[in-house]
Amino acid sequence: MRTSPADRKGRSFITPPSVLPDFSPARRVIAPSFAARDLATRWGGEGRNETGGSAQGGRPPRGRRRKALVLVAFASAISTTSYAADLPRVMSMNVCTDQLVLLLAEPSQIASLSDLSLDPSLSFLHEEAAPYPKNSGRAEEVFLSKPDLVVTGTFSLHNTTSLLEALDFAVEEFAYDQSVDTIAGEIRRMGALIGQDAKAEQIASAYERDLADLRARQCSTKPAAIAYEQNGVVLSEGTLADSVIEAAGLTNLATELGYSAMTPLPLEQLVSHEPDIVIVSEPMTDAPALADQIAQHPALRSLESSRIGAFVPRGAWACGGPFVIEAVRALTALREEIASCAPAR
Repeated sequence: MRTSPADRKGRSFITPPSVLPDFSPARRVIAPSFAARDLATRWGGEGRNETGGSAQGGRPPRGRRRKALVLVAFASAISTTSYAADLPRVMSMNVCTDQLVLLLAEPSQIASLSDLSLDPSLSFLHEEAAPYPKNSGRAEEVFLSKPDLVVTGTFSLHNTTSLLEALDFAVEEFAYDQSVDTIAGEIRRMGALIGQDAKAEQIASAYERDLADLRARQCSTKPAAIAYEQNGVVLSEGTLADSVIEAAGLTNLATELGYSAMTPLPLEQLVSHEPDIVIVSEPMTDAPALADQIAQHPALRSLESSRIGAFVPRGAWACGGPFVIEAVRALTALREEIASCAPAR
């Protein structure tokens, strides 16, 4: 029978040392003078470009936006009245759950994160993940760590999940098939699981407000865009990227052509349709691959009227999280640059 984190609250465990300063209840640390909500507003406001402009114009550097997002979670953490000893220790075995845990959990709650949490192409918060222990998704690691809760993805090793449940570990799976509209719910769900409801509500609400603001900037002009990944794979209907493209006021060419999920698209077909925007992956300089060469193909580069580039911040739409708003924001700014919604005079 599976047990919930609440059932395990009375169990004693050794809390790993925090990577942040000691904010134990004995020290009676007072919350900072700035509120986390103010930080969330400031972070969203700086990134928002109300008048359009280039994809880079008016936006703070990505490092600042990432740090501000983490600072929002941190400010909430030190102002909470819950103590780490009363909260479940959590072990994440999936790169997407890694990032939700990083944003919501207190440092002493995090038993370990997955190895992929350090991959910049998959994890928007790869720098923040560095100080924590890592796991490779094996049941033996969970058994030795004995966390109160294991969070993972539906695409993770199913025999590992089944074995952990048989050993009476509390395991929660998060689906990969997400959209921009499911993210807030996933944030709130993770917050409820790890005892951080208030922090989750704050981050989810800020994300929903930003998403609504960006959608309000759409108009009838919807340039055609396509996400063209390694080896010519396109991100089409049913993917998180597809919903990001739609939220930015663009038309996903791959979806319009009838493709779904992640599917190879012949380069000839892409070139013949001449999309307004071709979103390619940013190649990894430390691990060059032949799969990235498709973005340099002469046929693709012959599209003189198309904008081709890695317009989406690295890792921003690989997983569902509040950082996905940066992908929507970048593509919204690009759309407004190439096709203004302002009425003609």
